Amino acid sequence: MFRTERARATLALSAAAVILLGAAAHAQDVKYPAKKVDFIVAFAAGGFADTLARFVAQKLNEKWGQAVIIENRGGAGGNTAARQVRGMEPDGYTVLVTTTAIAINPTMYKTLDFSVDQLAAVAIPAASPETLATHPNKGSGGLKGFLAANKDREVTFASAGVGSGSHLAAEYFFKVHAKAKVLHVPFRGGAPAIQAVLGDQIDLIASSFGVTSQVVEGKLTGLAVASPLRNPAMPNVPTYKESGFDFEAESWVGFFVPAKTDPKVVAQLNAAINEVVSDQAGRDYLTKVGFRVAPRSAAESQAYLASEVAKWGEMVRTVGVYVD
Repeated sequence: MFRTERARATLALSAAAVILLGAAAHAQDVKYPAKKVDFIVAFAAGGFADTLARFVAQKLNEKWGQAVIIENRGGAGGNTAARQVRGMEPDGYTVLVTTTAIAINPTMYKTLDFSVDQLAAVAIPAASPETLATHPNKGSGGLKGFLAANKDREVTFASAGVGSGSHLAAEYFFKVHAKAKVLHVPFRGGAPAIQAVLGDQIDLIASSFGVTSQVVEGKLTGLAVASPLRNPAMPNVPTYKESGFDFEAESWVGFFVPAKTDPKVVAQLNAAINEVVSDQAGRDYLTKVGFRVAPRSAAESQAYLASEVAKWGEMVRTVGVYVD
């Protein structure tokens, strides 16, 4: 009797093993993507996130032979798109493309009806350092010279809106590191903010990606970039550290999916995105338009997101900018 039961158990285990092996083989055979992929971009067309999203979408379309569709879903500082994607099927076919806002908003918004934990980081492959720039007639002495020349008055600085990474980084720098008196002048978008500085109506512009071409063309003078190394797109602009300040802050673009997405799908998507931004053509294009290419694995991207939530949270609390 005992031998019979043991034989039956052995047969049952063998059958289960065959089923599991078959399922595993089937999972490995599943092709991703097998249909179109939607990129939900959290900001308007033509901006920071949209530029990278469209470049990556085009290259993945060519690589996969599957359509990668861009949908711009701006609103609530990136929260509208994040809220939409967190509730989608976790199958890898709906991808949120957003910015540093996803690390800022958990602290800045007093009420937020979704959590960053409901999303999984796929890749955070490119960034643009926060930059301070001014009219050429004010920037000859670099950042230290500018601060010294204006130490007895309130300096005005422009940015593309209240609560942006550029606004928070600049105000935090002036308050904590430079101990300077400043007045933030928010604009509805980067273009009018740049025009105000070009017209010498505002002293400085705090931006990242948006001022690259004006600095390269000499229309604005870059005072400092808040990155560990100089921005290859603006090699003549020193870092904050070179200017005597231990300060770093970059705005970045990241790709996210619903939290329960299969890790194998996440890994495939991560590898594909990193390949696109890392090949020579991709790196050359992204560097030219103002990005610093920094590919990360999915696990590294998730860890980086956590560190950024903490870092930007501190800046929000120090500056005291909140949204009800």
